[in-house]
Amino acid sequence: MHNTLIMRAKLFFLAAMLLAVLTSCKNDEDNTTPPVLQLQLGGAYVSNSAVLAINDTVFFGIHAEGISSNLTYFKVDVVSDDGTTTIYDEGMNCKTYDAEKVFFKGIPDEETFVITVMDYNRNTISASFTVFRDTLSGFGPISHFSNLVLGYQNNSSAGHYLDPKTGAIYNDATVSGHEVDVDVIVYYYLSSGSPSPTLVCPAQTDAQAQYPAVAGWAVQNATLYDYHTSDYDLISAAQFDACNDDSLLIAAYNPTYVNQKCKFALTGKIIPFLTAGGKKGLIKVSAADQTDTGTMTLEIKIQQ
Repeated sequence: MHNTLIMRAKLFFLAAMLLAVLTSCKNDEDNTTPPVLQLQLGGAYVSNSAVLAINDTVFFGIHAEGISSNLTYFKVDVVSDDGTTTIYDEGMNCKTYDAEKVFFKGIPDEETFVITVMDYNRNTISASFTVFRDTLSGFGPISHFSNLVLGYQNNSSAGHYLDPKTGAIYNDATVSGHEVDVDVIVYYYLSSGSPSPTLVCPAQTDAQAQYPAVAGWAVQNATLYDYHTSDYDLISAAQFDACNDDSLLIAAYNPTYVNQKCKFALTGKIIPFLTAGGKKGLIKVSAADQTDTGTMTLEIKIQQ
């Protein structure tokens, strides 16, 4: 009887050990299982190996699911002969992620869009597609507007709201019916004690705080400013002045460092931007007062 009890105890112990090992293996497997990623291409979306003109729309869908844990990160890289550039990334904390993204064909002959998702356990998965430049496509025409004078928030004589596609400037009294056309708004403040003439857009929260009427607009356009190119003076005034097609506008805009707000838009700064409607442009700050009752004078080149 005693031996039988000992044998049963040993069997129970071995079974428990085996169960623990199996559970450990299962947990390890669960922790290392990568997410699921599906790209939606073709039809209304861009097709793999599509031939596109420069600045044509690159539109695709994404479906991703976390398996071992929630999704925490998503990014889009573009790989070409010029290297690899991250053109979009975002953090998240969700089990599934569904989205549609719009980007634009660049200048390189061949570009591969690499989409990557990562989960909480740092498991990643990527998928990609490639687009080619139409060799018959060239650079497009631009519109050029100079001496555009916009007033800051406490200036009551100059308009605050700019349509960069036409050069039209509106104030609170004249903007009615044109809200959908406004892409650029200016204001002035001190950023950590430093004077900051600032470019924003209707969708940006500071614009709505400085100009409360904007919060009630039915359409609030989201313009993206390439602050990195501005901060580091990567485009010279001579380059801006010599530009007579959209080649520089396309090449200058770096989507890695963009925001709906561009601080320190000081005199002489040149700022690439992208409108909500997909038009790329360059803003040259001809003059920028450093008081909230002053004005900012702009010169703009934008794709037609």
